[in-house]
Amino acid sequence: MAYRISFWKGKRVSFTKLWPCDLEAAVAHAKAQLPVQRAQTGATSVSVLCERTGEVVFTFTEEPESAES
Repeated sequence: MAYRISFWKGKRVSFTKLWPCDLEAAVAHAKAQLPVQRAQTGATSVSVLCERTGEVVFTFTEEPESAES
């Protein structure tokens, strides 16, 4: 089954990648690539959708780093 990984900057998609593997691998890739996409495109969250049904099967939003004094 194929999945679509979408990286979001606010309410806009900043980058999308088709992932033709299992869900576990798609989620691992999405989480690993979010810091890279944040640096390249300003992405703040990622979602994984089932390509066949269009259902969102995973979402992740990175928490902003708190400034500690």
